[in-house]
Amino acid sequence: MRDFTVPDSVTPIVAWRYWRLGHDRLLRSLTGRHQAWAPGQALGARCRFDHVDRSDWRYRMVSGFSVHAHAAPAEGCTCGLYAARDLDHLRGQMLFGLHRMVVGEVALWGKVIPGKHGYRAEFAYPHRLCVFEGTVNRHPEVLGALSAYGVPVEVVGDRQGAFSPALAVARAVKPRRR
Repeated sequence: MRDFTVPDSVTPIVAWRYWRLGHDRLLRSLTGRHQAWAPGQALGARCRFDHVDRSDWRYRMVSGFSVHAHAAPAEGCTCGLYAARDLDHLRGQMLFGLHRMVVGEVALWGKVIPGKHGYRAEFAYPHRLCVFEGTVNRHPEVLGALSAYGVPVEVVGDRQGAFSPALAVARAVKPRRR
């Protein structure tokens, strides 16, 4: 008999994230290896330490490192495809210098680890994309590039989904519960 894993849910979790549109017309993650999100293909998570020599003692001092190879995401590691639970939390993250930035909903599935403000997932694909008016005005070709993903694409005001200093400050000064 073959062993198989039963999913926690039959529908994906939908959350929020930022991307930038690369010069190659592909959505790219903002952090890490600037992973390309190919149209029509789910992105699979990989541990950021997959390529290192796990016997090298120096990595043991790095936060989130595990000496054991594992599938992403894993408990005790920081790997996985990240997304915020809601747009307000995402807007409170300080992300600067994001040329041709895109915000949107992302479908997450496979192994999904919930966190306080969002999720880390095994697989992800854009669910709905929003591009800022200023970006479209400067780069009208962005709409054509995003249409390749086969999901709804809408143009939003520059302030609707962009970084909000007020949300960031409110989050920073919010009293911590003990």
